[in-house]
Amino acid sequence: MSLVIESIQNPKVKQVLRWREKPASRRKEGLCLVEGAREVERALLSGWELTACFEREGVDFGHPGMRMRPLACQAEVFEKMVVRQRGVDVLGIFRTPQRTLADLTFPANPLILVLDGVEKPGNLGAILRTADAAGVDAVVLSSVQCDAYSPESIRNSLGGIFHVPLVDATRTEVQMWLDRNKIPVYQLHLQGSSSPYATDLTGSVAIVLGAEDTGLDGSWNMLPGGRLKLPMAGVVDSLNVSVTAGVILYEVLRQRGR
Repeated sequence: MSLVIESIQNPKVKQVLRWREKPASRRKEGLCLVEGAREVERALLSGWELTACFEREGVDFGHPGMRMRPLACQAEVFEKMVVRQRGVDVLGIFRTPQRTLADLTFPANPLILVLDGVEKPGNLGAILRTADAAGVDAVVLSSVQCDAYSPESIRNSLGGIFHVPLVDATRTEVQMWLDRNKIPVYQLHLQGSSSPYATDLTGSVAIVLGAEDTGLDGSWNMLPGGRLKLPMAGVVDSLNVSVTAGVILYEVLRQRGR
């Protein structure tokens, strides 16, 4: 019979608590905390490396992709380790993929989503969920101001983060990479002069979205492509960035007949 961890003084539990309290230390080690059986299963199915796994006492979680048994924890201990205390019975510690722009490979006419300076992990996670559903070939984070692998981002992605290739780079690196690969750039912009519904998005394309409060840096205007604007029929002049992502990505999908 497996032992049950009964105290937060257990060294493995203390390490998880340190990562929760100091996310920078977790990021430095290239790790992320994945909460929930469904999310852990999706990470395993996508080939992510599991380094440790914990479960609430009595759960008996298992998956063919696991090479270790979860460590059972008393409910009080387990709930200290997770952000979501309701509906979560499994916690996986995974190594995050270390991709660079040079690692990305695409089919003909790729669809790239660039997120420039996005600040909220909840928005980022929701966008990753939409990107996966819309068949985006890669999501590139350009000078993003939040932790893509935070529990909130992972939760909101509903597992999309495990499937869509994700790369983090500086704005300059991303712009040089897009230019070198001759991928036209279409910004979603309040001063956009074209509608996405009247723009041909069937070829190679990079859709660029910016932070809601500051928008896009002017340097994006130097790249071939254009500035698009979604029609606004009310008094507000913009949408939440995750909603904007859904609208534009599904317009690309519609144009491509997928």
